[in-house]
Amino acid sequence: MLLGATLLFHTTLNYMEENIEDFETVPLPPKKIKKISTNNPIIQVNAKDRDSWTLVEFATGKTLQISEAEAEAKKWGQASWDLGFSRTKIISNGGKTNPSGQTGIINLGPIDFDNIKTAPTIGYVQDHRSLGNLINKELAGWYNYRTRTHNIESKRNVYALKLNNGLFMKMRILNYYCAQPESACRSMMCTREEAACLTIEYIVTEPGSNVFTPPDAHLAENIQSPEKIIE
Repeated sequence: MLLGATLLFHTTLNYMEENIEDFETVPLPPKKIKKISTNNPIIQVNAKDRDSWTLVEFATGKTLQISEAEAEAKKWGQASWDLGFSRTKIISNGGKTNPSGQTGIINLGPIDFDNIKTAPTIGYVQDHRSLGNLINKELAGWYNYRTRTHNIESKRNVYALKLNNGLFMKMRILNYYCAQPESACRSMMCTREEAACLTIEYIVTEPGSNVFTPPDAHLAENIQSPEKIIE
C-alpha cells in the first residue's frame, strides 16, 4: 500500500514537472471591478520600508517616518499621529501601541463610502498584541492576497476612526501600488518597487461633531485632484 502511494506521488510529480508551463500560462478569470470616482480627499502613504513606520496625521496630512528601534523605544508617543503604516501592516495611536493615545477603529465593511453620514460614538477598538505583534483587529484583514500574482488587493472596506485629537474620520484603502492601477496587477506580478504605496480616501469631521460633511474648496495640500478615477 505504501509502495503504491509512493508510485502515485512520483507519477503525479513527474506529470506536473512536464506540464508546469501549461499551468502557468492559463490566465486567471477576469475579476469584475468597479471603478471609483471620488471628490473626496485622497492621500498616498509611502510604506515601502519594512524596518520603519510611516505615521500619518490625517487632519493635517502630515507624515513622519520612525525606525523600528525608535518605535520600540516608544518614540511614537512623542509625535502627533493617527495611523502607522509598514508594508501591509497598519497600527493605530492607542491601546498597546501607545497607551496614552486615544485612536480607535470600527470596520464598517464593504459599504458605500458616501452614504456614511455620521460616525459611531461608541464601539471603537484599540491596538493589542498578538503573538508579539502590534495589531488592530479591525484593520488586520484589510486586504486579500492573490497567490497567483502575489499581489495585494484592498477589500475596500470603510473604516470609522475616533482620532487621537477627538475628531472622527471615515476612510477606505483604494490601492496598494504606486505606479500601477490595481487592475494591472491581476494579470501580472507588480514589482516590489511599485508596492506599499497605499492610496487612501478619507474625510475628517469638524471639531465637536461626528457628522461627515462633503469636502469644500479648502482641501489640504496633500489632496490629489478631484474626480480621480481609482481602478
